[in-house]
Amino acid sequence: MLLELIRNKNSFPFDYYKEILNNYRQIIHTLNIQDIQAYAEELPKNKMIMETLRLEVF
Repeated sequence: MLLELIRNKNSFPFDYYKEILNNYRQIIHTLNIQDIQAYAEELPKNKMIMETLRLEVF
């Protein structure tokens, strides 16, 4: 769901998008980051997704 949020971030109001990202930051230690990155590499817009993950989530 995190990857879909990032892929479609322009569909959400900015404050709602940031609130959801902040919630992911709070549970980042429970997420399997390697799997998330592997899935992101397979998606369209993967460079944008990886950059957003690096800057806004991890």
